[in-house]
Amino acid sequence: MVQKETKNRNQLSIMGPLVAVLLVLSLFSGIAAADTPREKDQKIKEKYQVYEDKYRIAGDKFNDAEQKFRDARNKFKAAKDKKSKEELKVRTAQYLGSGIDKMNAHLEVMADRIGSSGNDIFPFDAAANIDTHIEALEEIRTNIRQAGTPGELVDYAGELEEQWAMTRLETRYTSGILINNRIDAFIEKSENVSERMDAVILDMGSEGKDTAKLERIAESFNKLMNEARVNHQYVLDLYEIHAGFDENGTVTDARVAQSFLNEAERSQKETHRMLKAATKEVREFFNEATKNNTKRAVISGNGTLEASGNGRAVIKGDVNVTLSAINGTLVVSNNSEVTTDGTGTIEELGNGNIKYEGFGSATISGERITVEISGNGIELKANGTGTAILNGKGTYKTEGSFGTGGEWKQED
Repeated sequence: MVQKETKNRNQLSIMGPLVAVLLVLSLFSGIAAADTPREKDQKIKEKYQVYEDKYRIAGDKFNDAEQKFRDARNKFKAAKDKKSKEELKVRTAQYLGSGIDKMNAHLEVMADRIGSSGNDIFPFDAAANIDTHIEALEEIRTNIRQAGTPGELVDYAGELEEQWAMTRLETRYTSGILINNRIDAFIEKSENVSERMDAVILDMGSEGKDTAKLERIAESFNKLMNEARVNHQYVLDLYEIHAGFDENGTVTDARVAQSFLNEAERSQKETHRMLKAATKEVREFFNEATKNNTKRAVISGNGTLEASGNGRAVIKGDVNVTLSAINGTLVVSNNSEVTTDGTGTIEELGNGNIKYEGFGSATISGERITVEISGNGIELKANGTGTAILNGKGTYKTEGSFGTGGEWKQED
């Protein structure tokens, strides 16, 4: 904080503009750390483009105002006369105002991110908090414009420093909640990936193929994901306590809030590292799985799958399946509900599964079931949540949220 009293008031009246700006030089240097989010997805980039452009323009104006202030400061140092003092006062006010513009541009980006994610993911009204910060900055802007003396400018620069310090802490808190929400979604999807890996290993193992490397990769993936879950839960616990913030997301103790956010952000970065490593393992797994099996397709997610072809299909999950095949063999887990319209044979296998031959067409449903069909002229439709492995030659199409890999042809 700038001292509001001094033994030599005349000295303050001359040096006030200079002191005010030196105070905010360090303040504005921190804005870069609060830059707009760099999203990888092109659609998200396009969505934020208007805000990024506004932020960039505000930054350019800020840099220009900073240079003009520095020039005026140098003139004042050399001349120390009334004219140079007045110019420095004007340039200081302009510099502070352009800094407020840049802060507001950052806050508008945050407001849009909150709106896009949904204000309901926060335990407080995050959108209203952003509005409050913008209003406070605009009030300081008005005061700076109306400042009649260098001493007043010093006071308002101090207020701006305090306001931006609180704003940065609270927007970091808000950003952390957004990041936690994204990590939650990623970890939830990983459960499906793990099941998909198990299905591939089971399928390839049943064909007599060596799955040792795939099993090692899957084990590494699961280990990384388990570590990420533990680390993420630690962060969630920190946010549950939200040390230094009240229930409305407002700073109550800046020092404690800073410590909390530093620890939470450190752990979030570590979780991100683990998730990134786990994603690398997923790519390696499916590259390895398809290396010597180019006609395998793996489809995983939620919705509807339709497939036609010759070979073998395995479906696992909470699904309802209708299918038929020419000279087909159907094997289902014993927790499945099965209806057939043919007069074939039914055999209970040693592992508890049930095999159908000469079944015509069949409808199978249940939770956490396994359905395996092999033969020619396979026609199947599956609806629900799970993983399908198509091995052979054919086509498929999906409706819903699916991740796919392999070289069966996907229909448009």
